Amino acid sequence: MRAENGDPGSGAAETQGGRIVAIQLLRALAALTVAAGHLAFAFADHLPGGLGIAPEADGRSGQVAVMLFFVISGHVMVVSSESLFGRAGARRIFWRRRLVRVMPPYWIASGLLAVIFLTLFPQPIDPARFGQSLLLIPYWPADGTLRAVPFLWVGWTLFYEMLFYALFGLFIVWRREAAIAGVAAVLAALCLAGLWVDPVNAPLFTATRPVTLVFVAGMLLALWRARGGCAPPWLRAAMLAGALAAWWGVPVPADPPAMGFGYLLWSGLPALLIALAALSGPLALPAAGFVNRAGDMSYALYLLHVPVAWFWLWFWGRLPGFDARPWDYLVSALAACIAASWLFHRWVERPMTLALNRRLRSPHGHERSA
Repeated sequence: MRAENGDPGSGAAETQGGRIVAIQLLRALAALTVAAGHLAFAFADHLPGGLGIAPEADGRSGQVAVMLFFVISGHVMVVSSESLFGRAGARRIFWRRRLVRVMPPYWIASGLLAVIFLTLFPQPIDPARFGQSLLLIPYWPADGTLRAVPFLWVGWTLFYEMLFYALFGLFIVWRREAAIAGVAAVLAALCLAGLWVDPVNAPLFTATRPVTLVFVAGMLLALWRARGGCAPPWLRAAMLAGALAAWWGVPVPADPPAMGFGYLLWSGLPALLIALAALSGPLALPAAGFVNRAGDMSYALYLLHVPVAWFWLWFWGRLPGFDARPWDYLVSALAACIAASWLFHRWVERPMTLALNRRLRSPHGHERSA
């Protein structure tokens, strides 16, 4: 995530290695929140004895973390595409980079989970559903909820990411402000249409959920910052306080999986206020190098914690001389997820992404870095 050009508050304290450290921090915290919540209450709490603490009934922390990812995506795409706006051929460059960045790691994580289910926890896998999942084609789950969840269940968010990237790439050949307006207009139209879309067709219903408006908020924040906007410290503190107030004050929607406008307010408002508090002005952070690395591996952690958690459930119970308990599982599995994610990012994800981009780059000219 490159620093904003001309940002009067940017400097060595706010950027490190060409990345905005505050965004890296938000990425890392969001991924860790999702992973820890799943490990705790989708795995450890179901082991004999349980964790002994009440689970978050509505799963708000994980949902807010996902919405924070969406805000960050909107922000990052505007900033990192500065050199692409208005350029001929920008669509191909942008779409290629996004596909290379998002899909291969997702396919690998899905494949790992499939191998675990076929070997360590034998259970049938529907080839058609698995194929739809790999292509991010939404389908209704067997439990009848209104959230289309793929085989690797955390991948439901990637449908929205790729929808946003498809639209962003479509308009990127326009100048920056016009492109942002075009993407925002289409997403708003989809959300408006969703008021009349019944949950019959899973892809159509999923595409018209109001959560896509969170991407628009991230884009507008990036545009405002790029134009020199900067909130004073007291206002940013008030935004953080507002996030806490929204967290506790906004009621749980009647059907959270349906992701209607009540869900947008419930999970999106706290996420937006957190992002505003962190990103609407300079934010110097200590240990910038460590934060940067944590942000870099956040996508790997988001994807891999599910297959690693399943593997650890098998492995952890077979350690000789170890009295395995739920809290032991939770702590050791979280450590294993973090370690596996770092190794995956360092030795698989990053070199694979660089190699694919080099291989697929147009031979007719050099691409300017974004």
